[in-house]
Amino acid sequence: MGGSGDFGVRVSSLHAAAATLRENATALQEHSRAVQEHTIGGNATGRDYTAQGKAIHQGFEQIAACLRYWSEASAATAEVFDRAAGEYARIDRERATSISATTALADSEVGR
Repeated sequence: MGGSGDFGVRVSSLHAAAATLRENATALQEHSRAVQEHTIGGNATGRDYTAQGKAIHQGFEQIAACLRYWSEASAATAEVFDRAAGEYARIDRERATSISATTALADSEVGR
């Protein structure tokens, strides 16, 4: 942002945030896979604790799913940030072109 009263969007900051979100999404996906690989079943806990082993297994599956959903949400948010940055840049270019054309027209009329 600029001085007081100014409002603006830093396109580079949006792209940087998107890159960070993508890195986080990748890390979350990797953690999801790691949790999924460390599941435990009823057989691993012994026959007297089969129900508890199944409950632990289901807990691991739920944690892996939550990490996967978080990863997907982070990636989707990154995509939106990148699209927004592109749109802000496009609008800024169009407005700059429009202002330049208006200024050139006004300058030519003053010179008459």
